[in-house]
Amino acid sequence: MIIQEQPFYFKATVILVLSALIIAFMILAQNILIPLVLSIFFTFLLLPVSGKLESWRIPKSLSILISILLAFVFFGALIFLFVQQISSFINDWPALQKIISVKWESLQQFVVETFHISKIEQEAWLTNKIKENASTGGVLVFGIFSATSSFLASFSLIPIYVFFLTFYKEKIKEFVRLISKGNNDDQALNVVRKVSQVSQKYLTGIFLDVIILSILNTTGFLILGLPHAILFGVLISMLNIIPYVGILIGSLFPIIMAFITFDTLGYTLAVAGVCVFVQFLDNNFITPMVVGRSVSINPLTATLALIASALIWGIPGMILCMPLTGMLKVVLDNVESMKPYGFLLGEEVHFNQPVQVRDSFLKRVTKKRKRIDKQQFSE
Repeated sequence: MIIQEQPFYFKATVILVLSALIIAFMILAQNILIPLVLSIFFTFLLLPVSGKLESWRIPKSLSILISILLAFVFFGALIFLFVQQISSFINDWPALQKIISVKWESLQQFVVETFHISKIEQEAWLTNKIKENASTGGVLVFGIFSATSSFLASFSLIPIYVFFLTFYKEKIKEFVRLISKGNNDDQALNVVRKVSQVSQKYLTGIFLDVIILSILNTTGFLILGLPHAILFGVLISMLNIIPYVGILIGSLFPIIMAFITFDTLGYTLAVAGVCVFVQFLDNNFITPMVVGRSVSINPLTATLALIASALIWGIPGMILCMPLTGMLKVVLDNVESMKPYGFLLGEEVHFNQPVQVRDSFLKRVTKKRKRIDKQQFSE
């Protein structure tokens, strides 16, 4: 029987329907999928630690538990320091309120003199806007609280997921080999290995990048005498994980603090200059050296992925969008029929560039193997 190839509009319709079903599933199952994806990333990150412990003849289960415990201690210490800074900011809030009141009076007087709008009219307009947005704000706060509560409940499952994903890693590899049997199972395992390497390199680089940026931002703010310099320095660095949007939002906090605290505009510009200078160093020197090109995604793809992930998974999606997109690109680059799509996502100028990189890598590996064989033969 001859099977006729389906027309383009039929294929496009099937792809759109499947995409819609996948997106709907991701939205409905986000309380399960987000912790699971985070667990996969943490598993990739902790695999070297548990593997090193196993090489010291520590039992497998105990090695995994120790690696998870070390991760808890590390992140717990970071959270404790961050909470301490937030507590210090809350203690200083009454004094900041007085400064904000003075600044607000000055702003109202400026509006009166410039636009001839009285203070009573300004307060009436502001009161009406607050009433209009009160119901929406209440719903938003309730939604954020509900989402945070459900996320924290799901977050408690991450250590369990990490333990079992690490414990059954060989079983998962065997499963991948079995389902790809007859279809080049070595290639499938190679794709999984590359995805693991990309995730490890990206996550490790991101942690180092956050630490370096925290030190640079905090140092700059301390030199300028900005109140709560450590809090704002760490906050900017953490928000920098979110592509493009994070650094813009994070920079607003120290700039607003500088505007509120000091009367001179030059001081506010100096704080903004620190943010711009550190971001310039990060884009041109720190990220290429620390993170490298482990997630080589072009800006258009990154922007679209950021918007789509924010609509589907919210803030967690914005954080996870780059490593997930990088993993997708690794898969596309290693499936022959999907290579054009991988090329579309990446920064390569020519389509044969990944092939050239792969060929040069294979040549280096071949030369190294020949050198080892010669040494063994001579011995």
